[in-house]
Amino acid sequence: MKHLLKPVYIFTVLFAFYISMLNAQSLQLSPTEVYINSAITKENSGDYKAAIDDCNKALSRDSLSAMAYVVRGRAYHDLDLDKKAMADYNKAIAIAPRNPSFYLNRGDAYKKMKLYNEAIIDYNKAIALKDSYIAAYVNRANAKSSLELYGEAIEDNNKVIELDGKNFIAYNNRGYEKMKLGYYTEAIADFDRCIELNPNYENAYNNKGSVYLWQGNYADAITEYSRALKFSPKSSKAFTNRGLAEFKSGSFNDAEVDYETAIDLDESNAYAYLNLGELKLSLHDFKAAIKAINKAIAIDSTDARAYNSLGFAYFKSADYRHAVLYYNRAVTKGGSMYKPYYQYSNEALYALKQHTKADCNVLQWISPVEDVNKLYHGAIEVNRQQLLVRVKVLSAQPVNKQNIRLMINNQAVADIGKVNVVATPDAQLNNATETYEYEYRALVQVPMGKNTIKITYGKKHTPELAVNCQLPVSQAALSPATVN
Repeated sequence: MKHLLKPVYIFTVLFAFYISMLNAQSLQLSPTEVYINSAITKENSGDYKAAIDDCNKALSRDSLSAMAYVVRGRAYHDLDLDKKAMADYNKAIAIAPRNPSFYLNRGDAYKKMKLYNEAIIDYNKAIALKDSYIAAYVNRANAKSSLELYGEAIEDNNKVIELDGKNFIAYNNRGYEKMKLGYYTEAIADFDRCIELNPNYENAYNNKGSVYLWQGNYADAITEYSRALKFSPKSSKAFTNRGLAEFKSGSFNDAEVDYETAIDLDESNAYAYLNLGELKLSLHDFKAAIKAINKAIAIDSTDARAYNSLGFAYFKSADYRHAVLYYNRAVTKGGSMYKPYYQYSNEALYALKQHTKADCNVLQWISPVEDVNKLYHGAIEVNRQQLLVRVKVLSAQPVNKQNIRLMINNQAVADIGKVNVVATPDAQLNNATETYEYEYRALVQVPMGKNTIKITYGKKHTPELAVNCQLPVSQAALSPATVN
């Protein structure tokens, strides 16, 4: 199994409002300004709901206070009320379109919603209004990095370093971008410079460890991750990353301890669950592997690697139906990146056909019965002796077409003159229902007089049709369904 790493990247440099020390004797604040300053204080202390209340009071006195809208928008942003935050930022910009910080805040909201192109547009506007706006350059670089535009992101961080040579975050982020481009020596130099400027900065140690991990230098990777934990002993990411380095070096027990610790610190760490599952898979504990990987998918349903690993766990457990299901999902989620693993899906599908016996769940009429109500209460008019019969077969296992039988008057019809089976595609797996679907089609020559027609598969069959064929006009009456 291939193990990947998600290095740490600083995605947000938040715009903060700073309250100036006010001399009450020399400056008289308006009631609106008093509420705004109070809201800023509460926002900075994390009391976002109280900050919103103060902004509401400010806006009740001055509905055109752009600052009140921005502060309230930031509080909404911190409460994950993104639509409300965006509405407030839009109002603030409409009132004061020349304030660069307002565009920065709205850009941050777009970036949080993963609307990176829209975020970049707002950061561009902020920079156009203030060419030396460091926060806008840093956040624009982050948005570009999220779009994998690493070269452009490096240019933005170069500008930040030009404006502020001691900006350790810019060095860390530029190192990350160089790492993604494979410039490992330059990346380590940037991480070292970041650490020189801020020796307590956990993320630089994490990212430096990632470079060593990708180079196969597991001992140095473990050392860097351990340094990160020295400064941030409750970092779930650092424990996860160190666990991966330990796993790659063969220290399975240490890796398991670190993965479990990472999960204890952050139960939403999908990456830790996935790594733990792949560790269990390597130890042939397939039940535990499936349990852990399913937890990872419950947290992050977009990770193709998780579906691929889950498919492999089911394959090794000889549960070929689920193996095929999750291999298909891996290819759907990951595209061409996971095509090489599709060979395992083919192997699982072959094993499924060879080692399991199809068990039909249900048969459903499509034609001539297209309305369930008609099946029990109505009659079907048949204006010709030849009928097109269509039945959907739903099965937990791939359908064996040779076992489908057309029964007329409780006798299987094999006469080619009476049944002409229309060619249909092989059974398809419905990923949503985890069942195979096959449509049986046949042109049936119905005998004159009263007849019964049904389609059987194994021990189950469709509801029985009672057909009274009298030319030139045929009528059909339906009897209630019976399913064994």
